[in-house]
Amino acid sequence: MKKYILILFALTTLTMGCKKFLDEPIIGRQNTDNYFKNEADCQAAVIACYFGTHSDQWYELDRSQMMGDALSDDAFKGNSIPGDQALFGDITRYKFDSNNEWFGFRWTTLWRGVGNCNFAIEGITKAPIAEDVKQKLIGEAKFLRAYCYFELVKSFGGVPLVLDVPDPQAVLSVTRSSKQQCFDQITKDLNEAAAVLPEKGTLSGDQIGRATKGAANAYLAKAYLYTEKWADAQKYADLVISSGQYRLEPSFSNVWSVRNRNGVESIFEFQYNADQTFNLGTALTTLTRSRADGGWGFDTPSSNLEQAFLKENDPRLKWTIIKQGDNVGAKTANFDYSNYDTKPSENESGRITRKFYLAPADRPANELSHAPLNIIQMRYADLLLIHAEAAYRSGNEGLALSSLNKVRERANQLNPGTVLPRTSSGTQLLNDIWQERRLELAMEGHRYYDLVRQHRLVQVIKDFYTYNNSTSTDLYDKGNPKGASIAEIHNLFPIPQQDIDLSKGVLTQNPGF
Repeated sequence: MKKYILILFALTTLTMGCKKFLDEPIIGRQNTDNYFKNEADCQAAVIACYFGTHSDQWYELDRSQMMGDALSDDAFKGNSIPGDQALFGDITRYKFDSNNEWFGFRWTTLWRGVGNCNFAIEGITKAPIAEDVKQKLIGEAKFLRAYCYFELVKSFGGVPLVLDVPDPQAVLSVTRSSKQQCFDQITKDLNEAAAVLPEKGTLSGDQIGRATKGAANAYLAKAYLYTEKWADAQKYADLVISSGQYRLEPSFSNVWSVRNRNGVESIFEFQYNADQTFNLGTALTTLTRSRADGGWGFDTPSSNLEQAFLKENDPRLKWTIIKQGDNVGAKTANFDYSNYDTKPSENESGRITRKFYLAPADRPANELSHAPLNIIQMRYADLLLIHAEAAYRSGNEGLALSSLNKVRERANQLNPGTVLPRTSSGTQLLNDIWQERRLELAMEGHRYYDLVRQHRLVQVIKDFYTYNNSTSTDLYDKGNPKGASIAEIHNLFPIPQQDIDLSKGVLTQNPGF
């Protein structure tokens, strides 16, 4: 993909939802007639969609990816230095402000992804290339556009639906669509993508990691889960399961290994390598590591999450949380990895996440924004738990237990006899599925959004506040005030005020902001 990088950077200027974009002419449009002339041009445009959908900049989606943890009972801002990213700290304590730049970064980056996808779809549709190649590339762009809209809707609610490459003034006049209208477009894009994309098993070489039929069907299952269309969610999860393209990693410890890129469990993950010539890589490994170990110390797991593992005697704890004093490696001349220092004086919880942790041997020089760890967005365990929840809601408890227990069986292999099969039914079975999502997917950015769609964010965070301030005896995060101001308005992020101002009120704000 490297040969497309220079074009890729040019295309990612097609940003939507920010002042810079709205105030400048659409450079890409005026060059369209001179661009999509061959397959290489079209491939480059799609690679730009991947690049624009996520990011290599720590202050864009690397930061907002952590919101799914730090806005829940699983984690805190982490870094306790008052002036260090104070605006991110405000968000994690539910002090939502429409002028907070971190909401703006998430909004702008995802709209950039939408803009890139629209540009690619429009150009490739008219390109003089083989029809099968054309349809596959358009399918990839539609999958990525659906991904961007899914992330926008679950964060901000209904947003404007922009499906072409408009001029700046046209963008300003687009009103917000309803949440359901957005999901209708998401599922339309995903269905059209699934119809033309290849299965994972057919990919090889530099095609590995690109969107697949399985990824499109998995996101259809997730989209229907979010809209509470349980039968459809189960249907598309069944398609992924029956495809035979995915299976659980034999060991949970290997799911997030930097040496296991695009493993058997991976359905969709963003691809990163440490190529510094092109400024490639992720910053999450640095952002989340202990400040004593060269990191920035953000998004630190809570003792409440640790206690959830301990209550279940669940061995996944070791591969999810590194706690002050844990042994994660040998002592070196510069750091004692056998007695890990999370630097509690600058860490809200005395813990860091292990899933984004790189051992010293795996850290590239100039690691910030250059780490080679792929960031998993959808994996088979997540899909199985979507299937379990959808099957339960559709009245098939036996099928729900089967998918739930597949995930638990893999966890049990870490320490046989600890994670036993569930035999529950009724409301307890639903609670068991939700709890399994918390334990299996902890620190992967899902928890806040799960609590929102489960309609229990406020109560869970109130309970979390009570735990921290009345029940907890933890040495590190007892007494943390997070959650004191939680309210129903925090089920959505505020629309960035600068975009409302630019639209002269056409773009309306979420209630309460």
